[in-house]
Amino acid sequence: MFSKSSFGDATTEKIARRARVSKRDIYAAFPHKHAILAAVINTVLETDGENFTRVVTDSREAANLQERLEIIGLALISEILSPVTGFISRLISSEIVNQPPIGAIYFENWYNRRSQLISQVLFKHLAARKGKSRRLHDADQASKHFVALITHLPQLTVGVGMREIWNAKSVQAHVKCAVERFLKAYPSFN
Repeated sequence: MFSKSSFGDATTEKIARRARVSKRDIYAAFPHKHAILAAVINTVLETDGENFTRVVTDSREAANLQERLEIIGLALISEILSPVTGFISRLISSEIVNQPPIGAIYFENWYNRRSQLISQVLFKHLAARKGKSRRLHDADQASKHFVALITHLPQLTVGVGMREIWNAKSVQAHVKCAVERFLKAYPSFN
């Protein structure tokens, strides 16, 4: 219902009808419509999170850190460009003023979780290299920069309705360039 109309137009009555349950059943599970929205966001992000975790795990087979980060970067952009994530981002943007906790859900369940997984990759890479700094803080900060570097432009362009600029070639070029810049900015990972 949220995807077919605006948040305001998706009434609890319409949601109950679509789910083939009574409004009473809806209110028994969710105290208000924003709680339904939070549940939808959590469900989408949880599914995407499982997929991203799988990509990060599978990327261990990469030949080197640069290749691994490119695989991870492609997965991040794939999420950003997916219609479901785009829809969730727009919905959050429209409702965050009325319900700030909605933004916190997205921040924690998308940005922070992905940054933590990437931080683990970077920390393990640092720990495996003798004579290099092994501080987790370095990996944590670097992972946040990596996510921002990879995702900022795609999120911005999708948010303003310019999704069509992202094709396979432009996505690969963006990721390759972003990973190269990241590794130049963080020479301890080389």
